[in-house]
Amino acid sequence: MAQQQMYSAIANSPGTELSAAITAAVTTIPVVTGSVLPEGPNIITIGVDETSETVLYTSKSGNSLIGCTRGFGGTTAKGWAVASRVARYYTAYDHEAFRKNLTDLSGVTSESTTDVILAAGQQILNVTKNARLQGLKVQGKTLIDLLGGAGSGESLTGFTQGGGAAEISTTQKRSGNSSFKFVATAGNKYLHKDYDYPIDSSKQYILGAWVFLESFTAGYISYGLRQKGTMTVVAESTVMDTSKIGSWQFVHAKVPLGSVFPTSGFRLLFGPATAAANMTVYIDEVRLYAVSAADYAAIGTTITGEAIDRLLPYVPPNINGVDGLYVRRYGRNLYNGGIASTLTGVSYIENDSNSVSVTSDANGFRYATTKKYPVLPNTIYTLSYAASIISGTDGPVISVRKGSDGMGISSGISGTGLKSITFNTGVETEVQFFLYASYNTSAVQTKRFDNIQLEIGSTVTPFQPREDSLIAFGGVELHANPTDGSEPDILREVNGRYEVTRLWREITLSGLQDWTVLSTHTGYKRLRSLGIAPTLSDSSMSALVKFDGKVLTQTFSDVPSSAAADVYRTSASGNTTVTVSSTDSGWGDSYTPSTDEIKAYFNGYQMGSVSGATFTTPYISGTKAWRFVMGDPSTGTSTLPTTLNPGYAGWQPYQLLYRLANTVIETIQEDGALSLIEGDNFIEVGSGYVSRERANPVMTIVGGSSFYHFNNAEPTVSASKFRYPVQKILGIYEASLPARGVVLKNESVAFGLQDAHIEGINYNLNAPYSASYIKLDKSPVPVVTGFYAATEKMQLHDLTDAVTEISSTVSALAAKKAEKDAPGWIAPTLLNGFTALFSSRVPSYRKVNGVVEFTGALKFTSSTVNANLVIFRLPEGYRPKDQLDFGVLSGSGANRVFGGLEIMPTGEVYVLSGMGGDAIFLDGLPTFRVE
Repeated sequence: MAQQQMYSAIANSPGTELSAAITAAVTTIPVVTGSVLPEGPNIITIGVDETSETVLYTSKSGNSLIGCTRGFGGTTAKGWAVASRVARYYTAYDHEAFRKNLTDLSGVTSESTTDVILAAGQQILNVTKNARLQGLKVQGKTLIDLLGGAGSGESLTGFTQGGGAAEISTTQKRSGNSSFKFVATAGNKYLHKDYDYPIDSSKQYILGAWVFLESFTAGYISYGLRQKGTMTVVAESTVMDTSKIGSWQFVHAKVPLGSVFPTSGFRLLFGPATAAANMTVYIDEVRLYAVSAADYAAIGTTITGEAIDRLLPYVPPNINGVDGLYVRRYGRNLYNGGIASTLTGVSYIENDSNSVSVTSDANGFRYATTKKYPVLPNTIYTLSYAASIISGTDGPVISVRKGSDGMGISSGISGTGLKSITFNTGVETEVQFFLYASYNTSAVQTKRFDNIQLEIGSTVTPFQPREDSLIAFGGVELHANPTDGSEPDILREVNGRYEVTRLWREITLSGLQDWTVLSTHTGYKRLRSLGIAPTLSDSSMSALVKFDGKVLTQTFSDVPSSAAADVYRTSASGNTTVTVSSTDSGWGDSYTPSTDEIKAYFNGYQMGSVSGATFTTPYISGTKAWRFVMGDPSTGTSTLPTTLNPGYAGWQPYQLLYRLANTVIETIQEDGALSLIEGDNFIEVGSGYVSRERANPVMTIVGGSSFYHFNNAEPTVSASKFRYPVQKILGIYEASLPARGVVLKNESVAFGLQDAHIEGINYNLNAPYSASYIKLDKSPVPVVTGFYAATEKMQLHDLTDAVTEISSTVSALAAKKAEKDAPGWIAPTLLNGFTALFSSRVPSYRKVNGVVEFTGALKFTSSTVNANLVIFRLPEGYRPKDQLDFGVLSGSGANRVFGGLEIMPTGEVYVLSGMGGDAIFLDGLPTFRVE
């Protein structure tokens, strides 16, 4: 087959501009500097975005391109203005020519792919060819614990005890600091709590918890829902494995479809609720979720046990979407070093990530213990290594141990040279290894273990260091309908780039919005903020969670008589109504709070009157004071608070999730790319990935040496804490490269589970540091789909696609470099009846060297505009650090007036004060810098 014509490139893609305007029919194109373009025949691109045109020209004559074929390579010929950008960028034609010619030369004619479905958690994927994962697609999910975090095992507050005293115990815990402990010796013991949240008989609900049996003689554990205020069972399960003594097991109960709760709410009950109970049991992470019909059907059938916990993890008492998705393929060699502890008198040196030397004191059976490695249960693994004796008479030994309790899985093998141990993990999800320096002989000895390799299967393969592959989406949160999982946000790969089709938005209700009192009722007030959350319709489902984790009840009516405390409504106009109890706010029924006093409430403060050492609520009259709304026994302050509560006693702002009126498509940035290796791949799908968060290392001096700490919660270095508690640090970076001398530590002083330090000799005082890590708090983990090239021809296709993606990225960077002084304008979605005044001057914004600026003009549906309407929203990266107020010209002719605009840190651009609606001009609006 004849080869398709390919055209030479030019280094760094230098460009020029049109020296005159051209029409779509012009075949001789004038440019300012023809010398920067390659000789003909060749191709150039006019423009720098998706509207650009590719042109084939036969030759150059000075600053003219001769014999031009317009609209080449599937693009569209069009007219271009003078000074339009012209350059030799990588084009679709280049890609297709490269791909077709390479395929033709290969002689391969079969082209196919293999679909991949990856579930939450860890799994083995067998792949027929080395390839990369393509076509990745993920659907959003929203989990809201309808118990408001009461099942955390951290407190008995709000629970009623039955049959005897339950307690909070730190002896066993699944997460946090403690769990619920029940010691039943001759009768039942249980906890119950009533909730106002209505259970919808048309929806699906799952109750789940972790149970740890310390001892068991008789009885069972009951966990389920009952009618509010009664012991009438609606949904209950007593299923558990009583043979599992000394280990955690996951239990669940499905609320039967169509269950009717005759009162507005339900009762939660759990514990050894039987007269014959004789057991000691711990219960932790109790949660109740509304789930999709598909998940409901799968739970208990195709999804059982711990897999349910991976699908529906215990999440913080808030609105939780799929946050920071990541997919990791562990290297064929799963071992990458890490000594967690040693016996007294034992020292070690990690020569590299796969080599350790261990030295004993003058006693036998001295060893170092590695960190724990994740494994799949009931799976065959092989550990291999090259052992040598540095000193002493005992042979080197490595023993495989259980991650759960350190007991042996496989006895060690003694001897030098290449050794291997094949073992079955049984029920374990983690393993660790004892590396012995001495065994039977009590003497100082040193042993060395090189080329340590842990791999799936029973075959020892040639040694290679661990090399993981990861793709992650830090800072991207995906939601779905919070009641049934419908209408999910979708993340997908499109032509080598990733984008999110967003249907849902989560916002914080705080003092940054303007709130007014709509009406006052006995024991509560109705508050309203205008234009903050325009929904698809007045009947669109949404979710609102209060500062203490309580899920508020949604209503679709504004009739005051139908309301109560902790009820809310959203609307298509964006107006949001929330009812607030006097118990929470501190406002008496006869008192009307000011706008700033309402803001103080949403910022986390309760109002009262203070007299001496007494703080009294509800406030009617007297000296005003404010204190934290949760857990604050003080008399507070007489100064009206204007800033956000810093999280006192677990307080968090109200969180609202609502259905967007218009679908938004966002381009997002991924970290990494996922490659698959031929054979078995150990894959993990998780969430909570945080990408390159700026670090704030804090130095201490120990023994005359300096150490720089990361994520350490000790008071003297607590400024080094990351934004979120950490489960695992993935990397510390010096500028853009992995930092030198990083020591990771799992210790109690970490903010979360892990912290790090760098000794001063390796620390660069002149470089910025950042960190990537996995958050300790869990969020939903979805199914991930994609495909990989399963034949040689498809692999070649994949290769050319990869080249295209890289080349287009380079071209985009070149275009960005060329256009950095004049980046493209972005037209936002206009809200609340605002429209563009002129088609040629659409309201737009852009960012130039970190400075946001505006242009264009707009109009309103009437000649006047009331305050507090949202015009549009700025995305992340274009928002000010603090609230900004600007003057703006509005109106027309003799009716022109100055009004005010307000730009919030959350992105809302508000009308601050009334102005003329027939013309509002954004040109000349002051600029501001973003970080």
